[in-house]
Parts: sequence; structure tokens; C-alpha cells
Amino acid sequence: MNLLVYAPQMAAYGGMERHVVGAAALMAKRGHRVTLLTTSHSLGAPLRRELAAAGVRLDELPMARGEAPAAMKLFWLHWRLFWLRRVKWDVIYTNGQSALAGHVWRAARPGTRTIHHHHTAADVTERSTWSADFRRVMEKVGEVVACSRATGTAIGENLGRRDVIFLPYLAACPMTADEVQEREHAADAPLRFGFVGRLIPEKGVDRVLRLAAEPALADVEWHVHGAGPAYPPERFAGHPRVIYHGAYSGEAEHAAILRSLDALVLPSTHNEGMPLSLIEGMSAGLPWVATDQGGTRELALEPDCALVVPADVDDAGLIRAVRELADAIRSGTVSRRRQRAAYDRVFAPAVVGARWAEFLERGSGASKCGPPLADESA
Repeated sequence: MNLLVYAPQMAAYGGMERHVVGAAALMAKRGHRVTLLTTSHSLGAPLRRELAAAGVRLDELPMARGEAPAAMKLFWLHWRLFWLRRVKWDVIYTNGQSALAGHVWRAARPGTRTIHHHHTAADVTERSTWSADFRRVMEKVGEVVACSRATGTAIGENLGRRDVIFLPYLAACPMTADEVQEREHAADAPLRFGFVGRLIPEKGVDRVLRLAAEPALADVEWHVHGAGPAYPPERFAGHPRVIYHGAYSGEAEHAAILRSLDALVLPSTHNEGMPLSLIEGMSAGLPWVATDQGGTRELALEPDCALVVPADVDDAGLIRAVRELADAIRSGTVSRRRQRAAYDRVFAPAVVGARWAEFLERGSGASKCGPPLADESA
């Protein structure tokens, strides 16, 4: 079949980029003709190579992410759609909070499935930022995929849709199961807790800095991996137990980061869709502490390896949770192998890829994965 994938903007190496590239490459490897259309030009070299190796055609606006004004994006998109409309697309898949998704449907013909993948929370705060045009995208698209059951419920209740389904992200898996081993921790060696991802205030980065100053956590060392304009390197100066590593790109560097850590922390102050940083941390067997936001609780598949604290937890409660996890790691009651086994059951690329392939191929005569999955309903 012919599959058109649209992503409004692509970073060099981010969670959604890994999902979109992985899904496009998967479908191309299954014999479909896939075009990835994006109104930015910032995708990193490793992900470009993955697309090229699979035979995906990459069609992108030749300007970096954040540089092109909206009018230029719209003009370029319509110019490309003039040519793309000559293809009979079986499926048009779009994602992101962008009203441009509705314009991409101009390439559709009768019988083309239009699918929008919403990969953030869709809670009341987020919905207040939706433009009227984007709300129409969510109301009029043929099918909606939510990144978590919590997101699906929010969309269904507030848009009156009863057809929203949940599918997990096709996340990166930087480590093999054999690489995930249990560890012993010397009493005089610090535990390495990490924050891995986009540095924005809503992810709780300031709370991480406060945790690093807490005397009760003196045996924990804090490693921050990621970048964001709100957190230049000098923002981490003066925090002796914080090591700032900056941005990362590519699976090899990502794997090295996860291999170096003992646990992850994500004290988000806003609703999450389903945090990819935690999913990918689970692939390395890492336990985690996170606030109960959006779909985060849905990742707590192995209770001993996941501490979900209330969304409104105060600093004292968060400190207690981190201390509890640190003590469990030192005592050996946390199992990296159990955490990895939970990941393999639900989020392994082979498992999630089969679900996405079945969904995208549905009704095309090309399905290789059997009947619809009973638990897709949000």
C-alpha cells in the first residue's frame, strides 16, 4: 500500500522522532511504499540512515526546526501536496499538535484512511492551547490514536469521540536483554540517578536541582542529559552533586547514558502523554520515580521498580520516595531484569511494531497480524 506520514517538525534525535522514523521504516520493510513528509529539516544523521536503509522517501522543507515562519510552511506544504495528490494514498498518518495536519489530508482520495496520532496529554491545560483549526483536526480526522489510555479518555470525553484507540509508542531499544544485568552497589559509592530528555520547567528540572541539595539524599549523584533554552549549562553550576551532560543523539550515545545510570526520576508538574524517557529507561532495566501525571501510572508494570507519587506531591514527599527507591536499590530488592522483562512484554519494538503494522494495514488487504486487538480501545 501507499502510506504518507506527516510530522510537523523533527528534532535531531527525540522520542517522537524515534517513533515516527521507526514506524515509517517498519512499514517500508514490510513492502509498503512510504513517504515521510515534514515541515522542518533537522533530523539527525542516524535516523536519516535508518529511513534510507528501509527505502523510505524523505520529503522535507529545507529549513531547520523553528526557522520557517508559519506562512512559509503552509506555502511549501501546499506546493508539495500538488505533487503528492497524484499518488493514490491508502493511509495518511499525521501527528503532533499542528493544524497543518488538516492540510495534508488534501492528498487523500475517496477510500483513503486519515489517522491522527495525539502524543501528549489532551488534558484541560493542553486543550486551552489548541487553536480552533487544530480542534477541527481532532474532530474531523477519520481515526484518532492516543499515546496512553489517559490521553484517549481525555480526547473521548471532551471531543465526544468514542472511536479513540490506544497504541504504545514504537520506542528505541538501545540495549539488548542480555546487556541488562543486576548490579551490586558498594556502600561508599554514590547511586547515579538521572533525568534524560527535553529540559523544560514542566518536566520538573528545578525539583531535580532541589533534590540534589537535600542532605537526606547525600549518597545520590544526579546526572542531567538533555537540552533546552530554559536550562543553559550555567544553570547547573553551583550544584556539586549535579553533573550536566548536555544534549545527546543516536542510539549508541543513548545506550551509554542508560548503562551509566542506576535509576530515573521524572517529577513532572504537567500532565504527560506517556513518557518515552521512562519507557526507554525500562529497556535498560532502570527503576524510576515519577509523578502521577497523565499516562505515567500505566508504565508501572513492575511495582518494585516503579514509584508513582501523587501529582501534587510536595518536596518532602518526593524526597521520601527517592530515598525509598535508593534504599531498595542498595538492598537488592529492585531487579533490573524484572523491569526489562516487563518492558519486553509490552513495549519491545517487535511487540509494538506488530500492533502498529496490524493497525495501519487494516482494511488494506495487506494485514499480516490477524484480527484487531481487543485492548486497543481507549
